[in-house]
Amino acid sequence: MKSTTKKAIENHGFRVYGNNVMINGNLFPLPLVQGNTKLGTGVWHSSTLPTNKVITAVSPDGTTTTENGTCPTTCPGCYGTTGNYRYNSNKYIIMMRTRLLKNYPDIYFQLVSIQIENENIEKLRIHAVGDFLPGEALGFYNVLKKYPHVKAWTYTKCNVSGDIALLDTLPNCNVVKSIIPGCGFNYGHVAYIANLFYMLKRQGKKVYICRCGIDENQHCSNCNGCSNHEFVLFIEHSTGYNAKNDYGYQKIVELIENQKG
Repeated sequence: MKSTTKKAIENHGFRVYGNNVMINGNLFPLPLVQGNTKLGTGVWHSSTLPTNKVITAVSPDGTTTTENGTCPTTCPGCYGTTGNYRYNSNKYIIMMRTRLLKNYPDIYFQLVSIQIENENIEKLRIHAVGDFLPGEALGFYNVLKKYPHVKAWTYTKCNVSGDIALLDTLPNCNVVKSIIPGCGFNYGHVAYIANLFYMLKRQGKKVYICRCGIDENQHCSNCNGCSNHEFVLFIEHSTGYNAKNDYGYQKIVELIENQKG
């Protein structure tokens, strides 16, 4: 956290401890986090608890606590749960971010604005994991409207209507549909993704296959696929499936390399 970020938060009347803010006697992590191994260091992201289940974590004082996941469904092989629920500390941090958003939405988006202004954020992925809580899409809409230089994108399995559709109208924010109407999830084995790509193309849709499926060094920080296309497709990961062993792997490599971005 930059010193200007800390000072701006304290000027709003909150005490800062490390990367946490004290609110009514409880410590909450800041809403936005910089990068990870997939996103790259140039992309900031928010997260809420993934999956449609009750999640249990242990707080630093040893208390067991629970919170509902935010997704409308539980996807097979969800990378959000396999990666973030492996360690209690990660699970607890995401749980507290979710609670901050649920219980103090006005403060949550004040902090988002402070981070954008003071951390020089230019790329933002809404939900590295998790899905929209009521009022969240409108909150991000109001923030991003003030910062048109920030390029943002998100994925959702919720219906793209109401506040989520409103968020999608912003020129600097793109909402990617994680469930393709009439088809299913936007991720799968290579044959499924190739067929889905050509079907959407025939319908005149803007569609892009993420390069992460063929390039381990690909990061969101040097790609605009998810911020520029209505549909983004992903080769399945985190389920034990290895695309390189698939009969159609070389064909999908050619398709990805030759697609028009």
